[in-house]
Order: sequence, then C-alpha cells, then structure tokens
Amino acid sequence: MGMIASNAYLAAFSAGTVVGIASTYVFLKFRNNWHTQHENKVKQDPLIMEEKYEFENTDDEIRLILGVRNDLKMQKGKVAAQCGHASMDAFAKVYKKSPELLKSWLKTGGTKIVVRVDSEAQLFELNSRAKNLNVFSCIICDAGHTQVDPGSRTVIAIGPARKSVLEQITGDLKLY
Repeated sequence: MGMIASNAYLAAFSAGTVVGIASTYVFLKFRNNWHTQHENKVKQDPLIMEEKYEFENTDDEIRLILGVRNDLKMQKGKVAAQCGHASMDAFAKVYKKSPELLKSWLKTGGTKIVVRVDSEAQLFELNSRAKNLNVFSCIICDAGHTQVDPGSRTVIAIGPARKSVLEQITGDLKLY
C-alpha cells in the first residue's frame, strides 16, 4: 500500500511540475506580445492624457459648475457624494457627445467650481439657461436612503464649458 501511495504522489507531483513549467513558459513567451497590444490600445483612448496640463491662459478656461441646493441643509459628506454623482454624470455625457471638449477640459486640469443654489426652482432655472446656451447640464435626484427625501433634486452640473459662457448662466451665484 505504501508503494501505491508514493507512486500516486510522485505522479501528481510530476504532473503539477510539468503544468507549472509549461504555463510559465507560455506566460513568458506571450507576455511581451500582450503588453505591446495593451499599450497600443491605451494610446488610442482619447482620454489618456499624454500631454501635460496647460495653465497659461485661465481667462476663458473650460470648467464644470456644480450647483448645490442650500435649502436641503445636507451635511458635508452628502454634498460631496452628490457632487461626485453630478461630476460623473457630466463626464459621461460629454464623453459620449463631445470627446474633444472633454479632452480640452481635462487638459486644463478638469476645473470644478461649486456654487450655492437656493431652491429647486432655481435649479430648474439654471438648467433652462444652460439648455438655451447649448451647454451640457444634468440634475441629480437622490435615492433618499439617508438625509433627504427620495427623488429630491440635490445638485446640478453645468458644463464643462468655457468660463465666459458659464458666467452667463451662474455668474450671480455665490461659492458654496
């Protein structure tokens, strides 16, 4: 019995060793190929920034405005989460509809400005102004799991767009 167990052990050990050596060989052989293909794919993505940020002329830079409803009295963490949702929504919209605008915005650092909005009515007014000037905008509705009622409109993202255009929409609002 001891001989059979040791032979089975030796066979399993040998098979595992052969499989390990073969898979290491295959991995090393194709590794360089995979890296080359992956690097080429990454270089084709318009969002991969190989250039450095450009901050020379900030007079009319591209930025994103985040308008936070002040009347909801959300805590800091809630405001941060809602602004994150709005930023991601704006990013997704502009990525799909205007990748060159997105690239320009990211090239200048992806500036985001947070301002106070006094009410839901003012949120809708800002959205209307943005639409009239053909500027991307999106209003975030909360799920209502924590601090605000379900469906509460919490934040509006306006842009990214040139500072001069955004001033026409949000120039009268105070910083948050």
